[in-house]
Amino acid sequence: MTVWKRNKVTRRDFIKRTAGGIGASFISGFPLHGSETNSPLNDLYWIKNISDEPFYSSDQPNYHAGVDSLLSLMGNQGLKFYHSDQVSALSGPSGIIAPDDVVLIKVNAQWKYRGCTNSDLVRGLVQRILDHPDVFTGEIVIFENGQGRGSLNCDTTGGSSYPYPDGKVHANANDERHSFLYLVNEIFSEPRVTSYLLDPIRSTFIGDNDHITEGYRMYENVSYPCFTSAGGNRIELREGIWTGNGYGQNLKLINVPVLKHHDVGGSEITAALKHVYGVLSMKDGQSRYRHYAGLGNTCGKMFVSVRTPELNILDAIWVSHSSLKGYPEETTYRANQILASQDPVALDYWAAKYILYPIDSNYRHHPDFSGIDIWLRDAENRINVRGGLTDPHGILQVNQVTTNENQMNIHERTTENFAISGTVTDSESKKGIGNVLLNGLPGNPRTDNSGHYIGHVYLGWKGTVKPEKAGFLFTPSRRNYPGVNSDLLGQNYSGQRALSAPLNFSGRKVMNRSLVLSEYINVLQWAANPDNASIVNYRLYEEVNGRSSLLIEFSSDVFEHWIRGVDKDREYVYTLTAVNSAGRESPPSTISIK
Repeated sequence: MTVWKRNKVTRRDFIKRTAGGIGASFISGFPLHGSETNSPLNDLYWIKNISDEPFYSSDQPNYHAGVDSLLSLMGNQGLKFYHSDQVSALSGPSGIIAPDDVVLIKVNAQWKYRGCTNSDLVRGLVQRILDHPDVFTGEIVIFENGQGRGSLNCDTTGGSSYPYPDGKVHANANDERHSFLYLVNEIFSEPRVTSYLLDPIRSTFIGDNDHITEGYRMYENVSYPCFTSAGGNRIELREGIWTGNGYGQNLKLINVPVLKHHDVGGSEITAALKHVYGVLSMKDGQSRYRHYAGLGNTCGKMFVSVRTPELNILDAIWVSHSSLKGYPEETTYRANQILASQDPVALDYWAAKYILYPIDSNYRHHPDFSGIDIWLRDAENRINVRGGLTDPHGILQVNQVTTNENQMNIHERTTENFAISGTVTDSESKKGIGNVLLNGLPGNPRTDNSGHYIGHVYLGWKGTVKPEKAGFLFTPSRRNYPGVNSDLLGQNYSGQRALSAPLNFSGRKVMNRSLVLSEYINVLQWAANPDNASIVNYRLYEEVNGRSSLLIEFSSDVFEHWIRGVDKDREYVYTLTAVNSAGRESPPSTISIK
């Protein structure tokens, strides 16, 4: 086999070589696995050129351009993020995350600096789960087993084998303070977002009928965690959520590894597959087997027989091409990419060949290198021989995994951001209407006091925007966007306050008796409707034989009227309306007096 050698590329060169798609320079010279096939293609979603400052909206500070572009790209290809009866760019009946799910987010927290998962990416992902269109009522659990080195606070010392210069917090984020615990406790700070470090329970092994002890349960020659989350959910990873007399299946797993070099002579790289080594426990004495001879089989078994992640999102914001622990800085490279797939084998193959390998031209990072090829194929075979990826929820679009590029379907997008902005104006007063919700724009922005709004979307965004505010009707009622590729200014709406009928309209017939006169009077009373504004008068009508006649008009500060000389035995029907300064009349309130 020919070993290709290349000079180290700069970031500019790297972006140039990958920006147009999969450059021929990275394909020629390396044989494709397998041959042409008619099998269904396994989708990969590749987001490139993510900004160094990925949080693109000051109004919605947790929205991450890379995450949002990924979810949009997935949705455009039919893989909806939200499970919902509402059909939109991101939601549908076959979507991934249901509103009552317990969502496990597996991160790499065994290391810190750029050796752990980028917490900015995780922050954007958590926010999008919380934004479920049907209101998220479940729990998000950020978890890790660092095998004794783990720290969700990103302050691990690395141990004697891989020491860091200090034990301080150094998260893989633009702000190094933003560890996973910082996200849970400070950024989100609410009961739906929790965390769990498995390191303290990795030595405890429990039986099949133990639903209380925090520990690990064995399956064949692997293990999986069983624990109770901060939200009170008893999570037994292989089986589901223990409910007391059975298992609920509202458990979803999102695998979020960081792409990096691992070692020489072992896996060589770390991506989606090997990330399960932060799920199982190495305390059963099989660590060496799993890192070498049994690497592919172990990874495959965890994916096919313990729990299949509903989605694998590979963090390639910073790629540690020459170090396992993401330190020092010169061993890392800012690639600003995300690669996702439901097929972990295809994802690892593609990421090694088209993201990691082009950075340093180290052939040991190329998936055709035997040190990677062997265990990657072992994982592929283990999964496929056991029937393919497990799909209890019916949402996976992948069954058989692959290392064959001809069976991979690559969808690419860059993260350009565009503004959609405009003003919402009262059609009568011509003044801006504040606090109008622009439902459908990312982040659901609202108008300011002057009626102005701005939303930020990514290249290709599709959606429908509806202005909403109680008591108002808007024209147009909605705007449809088939695919945004530029700033869209002047997306204006006019609003008309919806008038409501006067409240508590009532009446009674009373006798008015004096020394010289006796008569019956209809006494009418009502109250102003607080939902109305600019009311200048009220109009009272009498209904006779289906016809309405105006009796009198009152100023807006009158709330009672007497009609004298009515017949004792006749039934009277009255309607009352409110009129605003523009002359519009509200729906009527109606009463009958006998």
